Amino acid sequence: MIVEFSCKNFRSIKELQTISFAATGLKSSKENVHVDKDNIVQIGDTSLFKTVGIYGANASGKSNMVKSLHAFLLYSGHGSGYATPFMDLLLDPFLYQDKPEDSEVYFQIVLLIGGSKYRYGFTIKKKKDTSQDNLTWQKVFVANEWLYGPKVKNQVELFTRTMNSVSNKMLAPERIPSLQSEQTLFLAHAAAFDENNICHKIQSVLKSYLRGMDRNFTSWNFPLDLIFNEPSQKHVLLTFLRAFDLDYDNVFWDVQSHGDSVGQYEKVNFTKRYVNDLSEVREITLNLAHTESSGTRKLYDFAGALIVAFTARQSFFIIDEIDSNFHPSLLHKMLLMFNDPKINKQNSQLLFTSHDTSLMSPSIMRRDQFYFTEKIEDNATELYSLSDLKGIRNNADFARQYLAGLYGALPKLQELVISEIERQ
Repeated sequence: MIVEFSCKNFRSIKELQTISFAATGLKSSKENVHVDKDNIVQIGDTSLFKTVGIYGANASGKSNMVKSLHAFLLYSGHGSGYATPFMDLLLDPFLYQDKPEDSEVYFQIVLLIGGSKYRYGFTIKKKKDTSQDNLTWQKVFVANEWLYGPKVKNQVELFTRTMNSVSNKMLAPERIPSLQSEQTLFLAHAAAFDENNICHKIQSVLKSYLRGMDRNFTSWNFPLDLIFNEPSQKHVLLTFLRAFDLDYDNVFWDVQSHGDSVGQYEKVNFTKRYVNDLSEVREITLNLAHTESSGTRKLYDFAGALIVAFTARQSFFIIDEIDSNFHPSLLHKMLLMFNDPKINKQNSQLLFTSHDTSLMSPSIMRRDQFYFTEKIEDNATELYSLSDLKGIRNNADFARQYLAGLYGALPKLQELVISEIERQ
Protein backbone atom coordinates (compact mmCIF):
# COMPACT_ATOMS: atom_id res chain seq x y z
CA MET A 1 0.00 0.00 0.00
CA ILE A 2 1.07 3.60 -0.50
CA VAL A 3 2.02 5.36 2.74
CA GLU A 4 2.84 8.77 1.26
CA PHE A 5 3.96 10.56 -1.89
CA SER A 6 5.97 13.76 -2.25
CA CYS A 7 6.92 15.97 -5.16
CA LYS A 8 8.71 19.27 -5.70
CA ASN A 9 9.17 21.63 -8.65
CA PHE A 10 6.44 19.99 -10.73
CA ARG A 11 3.99 22.23 -12.60
CA SER A 12 2.41 24.52 -9.96
CA ILE A 13 4.06 22.62 -7.09
CA LYS A 14 7.14 24.68 -6.23
CA GLU A 15 8.11 23.58 -2.72
CA LEU A 16 7.98 20.03 -1.38
CA GLN A 17 4.37 18.89 -0.93
CA THR A 18 3.37 15.55 0.59
CA ILE A 19 0.09 13.68 0.54
CA SER A 20 -0.18 10.94 3.12
CA PHE A 21 -2.38 7.87 3.51
CA ALA A 22 -1.14 7.40 7.09
CA ALA A 23 -3.79 7.87 9.74
CA THR A 24 -3.08 10.37 12.50
CA GLY A 25 -3.94 9.83 16.15
CA LEU A 26 -7.32 11.56 16.02
CA LYS A 27 -10.53 9.65 16.73
CA SER A 28 -13.96 10.00 15.16
CA SER A 29 -16.90 11.06 17.30
CA LYS A 30 -19.05 8.42 19.00
CA GLU A 31 -21.72 8.51 16.29
CA ASN A 32 -19.05 7.91 13.62
CA VAL A 33 -16.94 5.28 15.35
CA HIS A 34 -17.57 2.99 12.36
CA VAL A 35 -15.42 5.32 10.23
CA ASP A 36 -12.32 4.55 12.31
CA LYS A 37 -13.09 0.84 12.13
CA ASP A 38 -13.80 0.67 8.39
CA ASN A 39 -11.54 3.30 6.82
CA ILE A 40 -8.25 2.30 8.46
CA VAL A 41 -6.12 -0.72 7.58
CA GLN A 42 -3.81 -1.77 10.41
CA ILE A 43 -0.62 -3.50 9.22
CA GLY A 44 1.80 -4.04 12.06
CA ASP A 45 2.31 -0.65 13.68
CA THR A 46 1.21 1.24 10.55
CA SER A 47 -2.34 2.59 10.12
CA LEU A 48 -3.28 3.45 6.55
CA PHE A 49 -6.34 4.86 4.80
CA LYS A 50 -7.95 3.35 1.72
CA THR A 51 -9.38 6.69 0.53
CA VAL A 52 -8.03 10.25 0.43
CA GLY A 53 -9.66 13.24 -1.29
CA ILE A 54 -8.29 16.60 -2.45
CA TYR A 55 -10.41 19.76 -2.64
CA GLY A 56 -9.62 23.28 -3.77
CA ALA A 57 -10.43 26.02 -6.23
CA ASN A 58 -10.00 25.60 -9.97
CA ALA A 59 -6.35 26.01 -11.01
CA SER A 60 -5.18 25.58 -7.40
CA GLY A 61 -3.11 22.48 -8.18
CA LYS A 62 -5.39 19.55 -7.30
CA SER A 63 -4.91 17.92 -10.69
CA ASN A 64 -1.17 18.62 -10.66
CA MET A 65 -0.76 16.68 -7.44
CA VAL A 66 -2.52 13.59 -8.79
CA LYS A 67 -0.85 13.97 -12.19
CA SER A 68 2.56 13.89 -10.53
CA LEU A 69 1.77 10.63 -8.74
CA HIS A 70 0.20 9.15 -11.86
CA ALA A 71 3.24 9.93 -14.02
CA PHE A 72 5.61 8.77 -11.28
CA LEU A 73 3.90 5.37 -11.07
CA LEU A 74 3.88 5.01 -14.84
CA TYR A 75 7.58 5.80 -15.19
CA SER A 76 8.88 3.90 -12.17
CA GLY A 77 6.69 0.92 -13.02
CA HIS A 78 8.12 0.69 -16.54
CA GLY A 79 11.47 2.43 -16.22
CA SER A 80 12.41 2.55 -19.89
CA GLY A 81 14.66 5.20 -21.36
CA TYR A 82 14.28 8.60 -22.97
CA ALA A 83 11.94 7.28 -25.67
CA THR A 84 9.21 6.66 -23.13
CA PRO A 85 6.60 9.43 -22.89
CA PHE A 86 6.39 8.92 -19.13
CA MET A 87 9.66 10.71 -18.50
CA ASP A 88 8.50 13.71 -20.49
CA LEU A 89 5.31 13.81 -18.40
CA LEU A 90 7.43 14.15 -15.29
CA LEU A 91 9.80 16.84 -16.54
CA ASP A 92 7.46 19.81 -16.14
CA PRO A 93 9.11 22.23 -13.68
CA PHE A 94 7.54 25.19 -11.91
CA LEU A 95 7.55 28.07 -14.42
CA TYR A 96 7.62 31.06 -12.06
CA GLN A 97 11.35 30.81 -11.41
CA ASP A 98 14.56 31.84 -13.14
CA LYS A 99 15.70 29.23 -15.66
CA PRO A 100 13.15 26.50 -14.87
CA GLU A 101 14.67 24.44 -17.67
CA ASP A 102 17.83 24.02 -15.58
CA SER A 103 16.07 22.88 -12.40
CA GLU A 104 15.57 19.36 -11.05
CA VAL A 105 12.11 17.85 -10.53
CA TYR A 106 11.77 15.73 -7.39
CA PHE A 107 9.55 12.70 -6.62
CA GLN A 108 9.47 10.25 -3.72
CA ILE A 109 7.12 7.50 -2.57
CA VAL A 110 6.91 5.44 0.62
CA LEU A 111 5.45 1.97 0.12
CA LEU A 112 4.38 -0.74 2.54
CA ILE A 113 5.20 -4.13 1.02
CA GLY A 114 4.90 -7.33 3.03
CA GLY A 115 4.67 -5.33 6.24
CA SER A 116 7.94 -3.47 5.51
CA LYS A 117 8.36 0.18 4.45
CA TYR A 118 10.48 1.22 1.47
CA ARG A 119 11.29 4.79 0.46
CA TYR A 120 12.08 5.28 -3.22
CA GLY A 121 12.57 8.41 -5.29
CA PHE A 122 14.46 10.22 -8.00
CA THR A 123 15.09 13.63 -9.54
CA ILE A 124 15.21 14.37 -13.26
CA LYS A 125 16.31 17.36 -15.32
CA LYS A 126 17.54 18.39 -18.76
CA LYS A 127 21.05 18.97 -19.99
CA LYS A 128 22.64 19.96 -23.25
CA ASP A 129 23.91 17.12 -25.41
CA THR A 130 26.25 17.59 -28.36
CA SER A 131 26.81 13.94 -29.16
CA GLN A 132 24.53 13.92 -32.19
CA ASP A 133 26.57 15.27 -35.15
CA ASN A 134 27.64 18.30 -33.11
CA LEU A 135 24.04 19.49 -32.83
CA THR A 136 23.13 20.79 -29.39
CA TRP A 137 19.86 19.51 -28.01
CA GLN A 138 18.25 18.97 -24.63
CA LYS A 139 18.33 15.50 -23.14
CA VAL A 140 16.27 14.40 -20.14
CA PHE A 141 18.18 12.33 -17.61
CA VAL A 142 17.95 10.95 -14.09
CA ALA A 143 20.10 13.16 -11.88
CA ASN A 144 19.61 11.31 -8.58
CA GLU A 145 17.88 8.14 -7.44
CA TRP A 146 17.61 6.36 -4.11
CA LEU A 147 16.05 3.41 -2.33
CA TYR A 148 15.95 2.91 1.43
CA GLY A 149 14.48 -0.12 3.08
CA PRO A 150 13.89 -1.72 6.45
CA LYS A 151 16.44 -3.41 8.63
CA VAL A 152 14.64 -4.48 11.78
CA LYS A 153 12.96 -1.12 12.60
CA ASN A 154 15.20 1.41 10.87
CA GLN A 155 15.57 2.16 7.17
CA VAL A 156 18.98 1.68 5.60
CA GLU A 157 20.38 2.65 2.23
CA LEU A 158 19.86 -0.04 -0.40
CA PHE A 159 21.21 2.07 -3.24
CA THR A 160 21.87 5.67 -4.16
CA ARG A 161 22.65 7.03 -7.58
CA THR A 162 24.10 10.27 -8.91
CA MET A 163 24.06 10.51 -12.68
CA ASN A 164 25.33 7.05 -13.77
CA SER A 165 27.33 6.44 -10.62
CA VAL A 166 25.55 3.97 -8.33
CA SER A 167 26.37 3.01 -4.76
CA ASN A 168 24.75 -0.42 -4.63
CA LYS A 169 24.42 -1.87 -1.14
CA MET A 170 21.79 -4.46 -2.01
CA LEU A 171 22.29 -8.19 -1.79
CA ALA A 172 24.06 -9.87 -4.72
CA PRO A 173 25.27 -6.68 -6.46
CA GLU A 174 27.50 -8.86 -8.64
CA ARG A 175 24.41 -9.89 -10.61
CA ILE A 176 23.73 -6.31 -11.69
CA PRO A 177 26.02 -4.82 -14.37
CA SER A 178 26.96 -1.17 -14.49
CA LEU A 179 24.26 1.30 -15.47
CA GLN A 180 24.79 2.49 -19.03
CA SER A 181 21.98 4.95 -19.70
CA GLU A 182 21.21 8.20 -17.87
CA GLN A 183 17.56 7.79 -18.86
CA THR A 184 17.11 4.36 -17.27
CA LEU A 185 16.04 4.08 -13.66
CA PHE A 186 18.40 1.92 -11.64
CA LEU A 187 15.31 0.40 -10.00
CA ALA A 188 14.26 -0.97 -13.40
CA HIS A 189 17.84 -1.87 -14.33
CA ALA A 190 18.38 -3.90 -11.16
CA ALA A 191 14.95 -5.54 -11.48
CA ALA A 192 15.73 -6.68 -15.04
CA PHE A 193 18.96 -8.47 -14.04
CA ASP A 194 17.92 -9.97 -10.71
CA GLU A 195 14.37 -11.16 -10.12
CA ASN A 196 15.14 -12.01 -6.51
CA ASN A 197 16.05 -8.53 -5.27
CA ILE A 198 13.76 -5.96 -3.73
CA CYS A 199 13.94 -3.72 -6.83
CA HIS A 200 12.11 -6.35 -8.86
CA LYS A 201 9.45 -6.66 -6.18
CA ILE A 202 8.96 -2.91 -5.88
CA GLN A 203 8.77 -2.37 -9.63
CA SER A 204 6.33 -5.26 -10.01
CA VAL A 205 4.08 -3.67 -7.40
CA LEU A 206 4.27 -0.25 -9.04
CA LYS A 207 3.67 -1.68 -12.50
CA SER A 208 0.56 -3.63 -11.55
CA TYR A 209 -0.75 -1.19 -8.95
CA LEU A 210 -2.02 1.76 -10.94
CA ARG A 211 -5.55 1.98 -12.27
CA GLY A 212 -5.46 5.13 -14.40
CA MET A 213 -6.82 8.62 -14.09
CA ASP A 214 -8.46 9.08 -17.51
CA ARG A 215 -11.71 10.91 -16.82
CA ASN A 216 -13.42 8.71 -19.42
CA PHE A 217 -12.17 5.55 -17.64
CA THR A 218 -12.35 3.64 -20.93
CA SER A 219 -9.20 1.64 -20.22
CA TRP A 220 -10.72 0.16 -17.08
CA ASN A 221 -13.57 -1.91 -18.47
CA PHE A 222 -13.98 -5.66 -18.20
CA PRO A 223 -12.06 -7.93 -20.58
CA LEU A 224 -14.82 -8.64 -23.07
CA ASP A 225 -13.96 -12.32 -23.46
CA LEU A 226 -14.49 -12.81 -19.71
CA ILE A 227 -17.77 -10.95 -19.46
CA PHE A 228 -19.57 -12.19 -22.47
CA ASN A 229 -18.39 -15.80 -22.56
CA GLU A 230 -18.65 -16.59 -18.84
CA PRO A 231 -22.10 -16.55 -17.20
CA SER A 232 -20.52 -16.14 -13.77
CA GLN A 233 -18.74 -12.96 -14.90
CA LYS A 234 -21.98 -11.60 -16.34
CA HIS A 235 -23.60 -12.17 -12.97
CA VAL A 236 -20.80 -10.34 -11.17
CA LEU A 237 -21.11 -7.36 -13.52
CA LEU A 238 -24.90 -7.20 -13.22
CA THR A 239 -24.70 -7.49 -9.42
CA PHE A 240 -22.21 -4.62 -9.28
CA LEU A 241 -24.42 -2.39 -11.43
CA ARG A 242 -27.49 -3.19 -9.32
CA ALA A 243 -25.66 -1.85 -6.29
CA PHE A 244 -25.75 1.51 -8.10
CA ASP A 245 -29.47 1.29 -8.99
CA LEU A 246 -28.85 0.00 -12.53
CA ASP A 247 -31.05 -3.07 -12.70
CA TYR A 248 -30.54 -5.14 -15.86
CA ASP A 249 -31.54 -8.74 -16.55
CA ASN A 250 -28.70 -9.63 -18.89
CA VAL A 251 -25.74 -8.25 -20.82
CA PHE A 252 -24.44 -9.41 -24.17
CA TRP A 253 -21.94 -8.35 -26.79
CA ASP A 254 -23.18 -7.68 -30.32
CA VAL A 255 -20.44 -9.36 -32.37
CA GLN A 256 -22.03 -8.15 -35.60
CA SER A 257 -21.65 -4.52 -34.61
CA HIS A 258 -19.02 -2.56 -36.49
CA GLY A 259 -17.15 0.61 -35.66
CA ASP A 260 -14.15 1.33 -33.51
CA SER A 261 -15.69 3.57 -30.87
CA VAL A 262 -14.14 4.48 -27.54
CA GLY A 263 -14.60 1.56 -25.15
CA GLN A 264 -16.51 -0.39 -27.83
CA TYR A 265 -19.73 0.80 -26.22
CA GLU A 266 -21.71 0.12 -29.40
CA LYS A 267 -21.12 -3.60 -28.92
CA VAL A 268 -22.40 -3.72 -25.35
CA ASN A 269 -26.11 -4.33 -24.86
CA PHE A 270 -28.25 -4.84 -21.79
CA THR A 271 -31.68 -6.43 -21.66
CA LYS A 272 -34.43 -5.41 -19.29
CA ARG A 273 -37.91 -6.79 -18.75
CA TYR A 274 -40.96 -4.58 -18.31
CA VAL A 275 -44.74 -4.96 -18.16
CA ASN A 276 -46.75 -3.24 -20.88
CA ASP A 277 -50.23 -1.73 -20.65
CA LEU A 278 -51.80 -5.17 -21.25
CA SER A 279 -49.91 -6.62 -18.24
CA GLU A 280 -47.72 -8.59 -20.62
CA VAL A 281 -44.03 -9.10 -19.83
CA ARG A 282 -41.80 -7.75 -22.56
CA GLU A 283 -38.03 -7.44 -22.98
CA ILE A 284 -36.17 -4.45 -24.35
CA THR A 285 -32.55 -4.16 -25.49
CA LEU A 286 -30.57 -1.10 -24.36
CA ASN A 287 -27.34 -0.23 -26.15
CA LEU A 288 -24.64 1.21 -23.91
CA ALA A 289 -23.54 3.79 -26.50
CA HIS A 290 -26.84 4.99 -27.87
CA THR A 291 -29.42 4.39 -25.14
CA GLU A 292 -27.67 4.70 -21.81
CA SER A 293 -26.24 7.79 -20.11
CA SER A 294 -22.62 8.86 -19.75
CA GLY A 295 -22.91 8.05 -16.04
CA THR A 296 -23.93 4.48 -16.85
CA ARG A 297 -21.01 4.16 -19.26
CA LYS A 298 -18.71 5.45 -16.55
CA LEU A 299 -20.01 2.86 -14.08
CA TYR A 300 -19.59 0.13 -16.69
CA ASP A 301 -15.95 1.13 -17.11
CA PHE A 302 -15.44 1.24 -13.37
CA ALA A 303 -17.00 -2.16 -12.79
CA GLY A 304 -14.29 -4.48 -14.03
CA ALA A 305 -11.38 -2.70 -12.38
CA LEU A 306 -13.19 -2.28 -9.07
CA ILE A 307 -14.32 -5.89 -8.88
CA VAL A 308 -10.76 -7.07 -9.50
CA ALA A 309 -9.37 -4.53 -7.02
CA PHE A 310 -11.85 -5.49 -4.30
CA THR A 311 -11.66 -9.26 -4.68
CA ALA A 312 -8.48 -10.35 -6.50
CA ARG A 313 -5.61 -7.86 -6.65
CA GLN A 314 -4.66 -4.85 -4.58
CA SER A 315 -4.74 -1.72 -6.75
CA PHE A 316 -4.33 2.02 -6.50
CA PHE A 317 -6.89 4.27 -8.19
CA ILE A 318 -6.23 7.88 -9.15
CA ILE A 319 -9.40 9.68 -10.24
CA ASP A 320 -9.34 13.35 -11.15
CA GLU A 321 -12.76 15.03 -10.75
CA ILE A 322 -14.49 11.93 -9.46
CA ASP A 323 -17.82 13.79 -9.37
CA SER A 324 -17.90 14.20 -13.17
CA ASN A 325 -21.11 12.56 -14.51
CA PHE A 326 -21.88 11.00 -11.13
CA HIS A 327 -24.77 11.71 -8.79
CA PRO A 328 -23.60 12.42 -5.20
CA SER A 329 -25.43 9.31 -3.95
CA LEU A 330 -23.37 7.15 -6.31
CA LEU A 331 -20.17 8.75 -5.09
CA HIS A 332 -21.15 8.11 -1.49
CA LYS A 333 -21.77 4.48 -2.40
CA MET A 334 -18.40 4.13 -4.11
CA LEU A 335 -16.47 5.63 -1.20
CA LEU A 336 -18.31 3.39 1.24
CA MET A 337 -17.42 0.37 -0.91
CA PHE A 338 -13.73 1.33 -0.86
CA ASN A 339 -13.80 1.82 2.89
CA ASP A 340 -15.85 -1.30 3.69
CA PRO A 341 -13.45 -4.15 4.61
CA LYS A 342 -16.15 -6.71 3.79
CA ILE A 343 -16.21 -5.43 0.17
CA ASN A 344 -12.68 -4.11 -0.37
CA LYS A 345 -10.99 -7.30 0.78
CA GLN A 346 -7.69 -6.45 -0.96
CA ASN A 347 -7.32 -3.04 0.75
CA SER A 348 -7.13 -1.22 -2.58
CA GLN A 349 -6.66 2.53 -2.31
CA LEU A 350 -8.26 5.56 -3.95
CA LEU A 351 -6.92 9.10 -4.38
CA PHE A 352 -9.44 11.50 -5.88
CA THR A 353 -10.06 15.16 -6.51
CA SER A 354 -13.52 16.67 -6.30
CA HIS A 355 -15.65 19.77 -5.97
CA ASP A 356 -18.56 17.79 -4.50
CA THR A 357 -18.75 18.95 -0.89
CA SER A 358 -21.45 16.39 -0.06
CA LEU A 359 -18.60 13.89 0.29
CA MET A 360 -17.08 16.03 3.04
CA SER A 361 -18.91 14.33 5.87
CA PRO A 362 -17.45 12.89 9.09
CA SER A 363 -19.80 9.93 8.59
CA ILE A 364 -17.91 9.05 5.37
CA MET A 365 -14.28 10.10 5.93
CA ARG A 366 -12.18 11.53 8.74
CA ARG A 367 -10.50 14.93 8.88
CA ASP A 368 -7.11 13.42 8.03
CA GLN A 369 -8.55 11.96 4.81
CA PHE A 370 -9.29 15.40 3.35
CA TYR A 371 -6.63 17.58 1.74
CA PHE A 372 -6.85 21.06 0.25
CA THR A 373 -4.84 22.90 -2.38
CA GLU A 374 -4.44 26.66 -2.44
CA LYS A 375 -2.44 29.04 -4.62
CA ILE A 376 -0.15 31.27 -2.56
CA GLU A 377 1.41 34.60 -3.51
CA ASP A 378 4.11 33.24 -5.83
CA ASN A 379 1.53 31.22 -7.83
CA ALA A 380 2.71 28.01 -6.20
CA THR A 381 0.45 25.28 -4.82
CA GLU A 382 0.25 24.69 -1.10
CA LEU A 383 -1.17 21.32 0.00
CA TYR A 384 -2.48 20.80 3.53
CA SER A 385 -4.73 18.40 5.41
CA LEU A 386 -7.90 19.28 7.27
CA SER A 387 -6.29 17.63 10.29
CA ASP A 388 -3.56 20.29 10.16
CA LEU A 389 -6.09 23.00 11.01
CA LYS A 390 -6.66 23.73 14.68
CA GLY A 391 -10.03 24.04 16.39
CA ILE A 392 -11.98 21.79 13.98
CA ARG A 393 -14.15 19.24 15.77
CA ASN A 394 -14.10 15.67 14.48
CA ASN A 395 -17.89 15.71 14.07
CA ALA A 396 -18.08 19.19 12.51
CA ASP A 397 -20.03 19.92 9.36
CA PHE A 398 -16.94 19.89 7.13
CA ALA A 399 -18.80 20.91 3.98
CA ARG A 400 -20.56 23.89 5.56
CA GLN A 401 -17.37 25.14 7.24
CA TYR A 402 -15.38 24.72 4.04
CA LEU A 403 -17.87 26.69 1.96
CA ALA A 404 -17.96 29.34 4.68
CA GLY A 405 -14.25 29.88 4.16
CA LEU A 406 -12.94 28.42 7.43
CA TYR A 407 -10.50 26.08 5.67
CA GLY A 408 -9.32 28.34 2.86
CA ALA A 409 -8.84 26.70 -0.57
CA LEU A 410 -11.80 28.60 -2.09
CA PRO A 411 -11.79 30.61 -5.33
CA LYS A 412 -11.17 34.33 -4.86
CA LEU A 413 -14.10 35.76 -6.79
CA GLN A 414 -14.37 39.39 -7.82
CA GLU A 415 -17.33 41.46 -8.88
CA LEU A 416 -17.67 41.85 -12.64
CA VAL A 417 -17.68 45.54 -13.60
CA ILE A 418 -19.53 45.81 -16.92
CA SER A 419 -18.30 49.35 -17.54
CA GLU A 420 -14.73 48.09 -17.58
CA ILE A 421 -15.65 45.59 -20.29
CA GLU A 422 -17.57 48.09 -22.36
CA ARG A 423 -14.67 50.52 -22.22
CA GLN A 424 -12.42 48.13 -24.12
